[in-house]
Amino acid sequence: MTFLLNFGQGVYPPLLPELVGTLGLSLAAAGLLGTAFSLPRSMLALHAGIALVLAGTVAAALASSMATMALARALSGLGYGTTAVVGIVYLMRAGPPHERTRRANMYEGSLITANAVSGYLAGGVAAFAGWRWGFGAAAVAVGAGWLVAGWRVLPAVQTAFHRWSPTAGAAPEPTPRVSPVALLAIHLVVFALAFSWAGALTTLAPLYGGQVLGLSAAAIGRTLAIGYAAEAALLIPVGWAADTFGRLRVLLPGLAVVLTGVVLLPLAGGPAGYTLACTLVILGMTVWMVPASLLAEYLRGRFGGRAVGVYRLIADLGMVSAPAAVGWLTGRAGFGVGAGSVALVVAAAGCLAGLVLRSRRPGQPPGLLATPTP
Repeated sequence: MTFLLNFGQGVYPPLLPELVGTLGLSLAAAGLLGTAFSLPRSMLALHAGIALVLAGTVAAALASSMATMALARALSGLGYGTTAVVGIVYLMRAGPPHERTRRANMYEGSLITANAVSGYLAGGVAAFAGWRWGFGAAAVAVGAGWLVAGWRVLPAVQTAFHRWSPTAGAAPEPTPRVSPVALLAIHLVVFALAFSWAGALTTLAPLYGGQVLGLSAAAIGRTLAIGYAAEAALLIPVGWAADTFGRLRVLLPGLAVVLTGVVLLPLAGGPAGYTLACTLVILGMTVWMVPASLLAEYLRGRFGGRAVGVYRLIADLGMVSAPAAVGWLTGRAGFGVGAGSVALVVAAAGCLAGLVLRSRRPGQPPGLLATPTP
């Protein structure tokens, strides 16, 4: 279901340069389209979410102005926000605690694979039939995902949620006291990863490729597909490493890879350098679900809808602020400054996490996140 549903999201970045040209948008306005998607995403059950994704994808195919395209993106954002909250709670509860990151990365792998396939297909479809048909093809995939949700996914989610509900008779897990500073560090990492995704991958990368390097939608789609394919291949090994050796030991190198790719992006002088920079940013995103696993591990009995709501709110703040901020900064001062803003956020999150959090193997007894391990 996640694979099919995210066809509606993966087609957007490679088509962005053509949208800018067709609709006559500035770089700042192009960034606002990313915000139009992410802001409603932070506001919202599963069928309603998928219906909104489908409605937004169809509306994008028919959009004829900045206002209608922004409305289409907003409808999709509402839908994705709903399905994401349900999905994360289910994944953290639906199996052994020591396999949380691997389980979450399987979910992430389906999302990333969809982005790779849909981005590649969208670029090809746009080259032959125009960008509107790219969104139209995505709408068909989203509709198929809705059928899968009603057939298999929703019954499993309802069963898992009932098993964990207060009325189901299960005793709540004891919850240790968690350092507020440690929680701040985890949430800052969540914000940084979301800021990098929305600022670097869905805004800066397609605009730089289209306007500076002169790449077509098909070429941008192929470039992003290469990175997504590599990420999908690494997600399970990275999840296993995080579950086995400690999540912080995997998280910090991942942030370093994101930072390297963001710094290299505005320095790329051709397709090879552009592909390398985009691939590094995408590969660093293999740690995307590590913060969620950390929160579930230490909050334990308190990791439910409220905790995921806060987690998603922080991520959506990054998604909302990055496109508008990066688009505006790039339009005013160039791509180097836009990339620098993303790099600064990632570096700050990595430094705070390294100073405050203490790495421990998942098999160790839980305790204060801020307490060093021997």
